[in-house]
Amino acid sequence: MKTDPATQPVVTIGRQFGAGGLSVGRFVADRLGVPFYDRELLAIAAKESGLSEAVFERHEEKPAGATFFAQPWAVPYHTAAQPLGQQVFFAQFNAIRAAAAKGGCVIVGRCADFVLDGRPNVLRVFLRAPLERRLARVMAREGLDEAAARKRVRAAEKDRAAYYDYFADRKWGAADTYDLCLNTALFPSDEAVADLVAAAVRAAFG
Repeated sequence: MKTDPATQPVVTIGRQFGAGGLSVGRFVADRLGVPFYDRELLAIAAKESGLSEAVFERHEEKPAGATFFAQPWAVPYHTAAQPLGQQVFFAQFNAIRAAAAKGGCVIVGRCADFVLDGRPNVLRVFLRAPLERRLARVMAREGLDEAAARKRVRAAEKDRAAYYDYFADRKWGAADTYDLCLNTALFPSDEAVADLVAAAVRAAFG
């Protein structure tokens, strides 16, 4: 592993809803021996920005304009001229940059692949799976019937795509946006997917 924190490998993981991004991300972090960031970034961003953590949870990976309206209870002081949605994004932007500056890590979602443009040794991964497999995972995980799971998947992916395409100004899920795109349904387990990603990191960055 490289000793300079600014050049230690970082893995960013974009994912279709129900493709196993969180599980795979945790396994990758474990195999590489580095920190894992998902919702942890919300707490970091809230602390550094002065915004309520509830604001970040409410606006998490939501498209601009959908819910980005300032609530007086959410902002302890009114000094920012930007719309709240942009404040949320840039606070997460800063949290992602700060996490990567500390050294190698795995970051799920939140346009991290775009945010870390220009940083060396970033492997940008996108995970997908056939809809039937994703529905099965969501049904088992959230206790939903198929109709409710289908609605949940459709809404989540619509939000993720709109959020990413707006802030990153590139296409969410498009192969040329990423370094490595994997169909998780081809593998026997999330651990097996993580093994491949970790091997790719070692092969690419040493």
